[in-house]
Amino acid sequence: MDVQIFIDLQDRLDQETSLFEEVREAVKELNKRCRLASAKLAKAHAVPQSQTHEITEAITPQFAAIKENISALAKLIRPAAFYKYHDMWSNAVNTACSLVIFAVYLADARLASPEDIEKYLGQKVNVSNGEITEFVITIEEYLHGVISLFSELSRLAVNSVIVNDVKRPQDISTFASELYSGFQLLNLKNDSLRRRFDSIKYDIKKIEEVQYDLRVRGLTA
Repeated sequence: MDVQIFIDLQDRLDQETSLFEEVREAVKELNKRCRLASAKLAKAHAVPQSQTHEITEAITPQFAAIKENISALAKLIRPAAFYKYHDMWSNAVNTACSLVIFAVYLADARLASPEDIEKYLGQKVNVSNGEITEFVITIEEYLHGVISLFSELSRLAVNSVIVNDVKRPQDISTFASELYSGFQLLNLKNDSLRRRFDSIKYDIKKIEEVQYDLRVRGLTA
């Protein structure tokens, strides 16, 4: 019996274990960078709209670091093994997408496009949902980031009132309603996305309640 077969198999198992650890460490570093960026971006909830530009400018180095982390992760993964390890980094990439999408909204009051995601994170969004030939950000990861924006908008509406920026909730409400209408055009087959989409209506309701309170108090028309 040729035991070389088992020796070769063990070598491959060792390589798999080594790659798993490398990916795990890369994701750990990416999560760390995302937490730092999130903490800095959260300051937008404590200032009026006129001061958010300073925050979005200050977070630029954090996005550069996140981009570098994702690039390092991408170099570890062969296209054929993309989905084998995808679950290891998907949540971290979801978070990175949500940070970009919130930052773009704060800076330009618009929805970040897949092209914006590529600009900030250095990887294409697989909008065609085609065969994986390189490391990509999936459509689902982008959409999870969009859904996270609704939660940020509901918080922003409440916190805008706290900092006496009483006109801002109306703009937030208009944008959120249009975004929600657009989302309803999608036929979501991903279970996780469907569950999160169902929660959007609660964020919309919170924004509407802020508007209602402001009108009752005579602070807006």
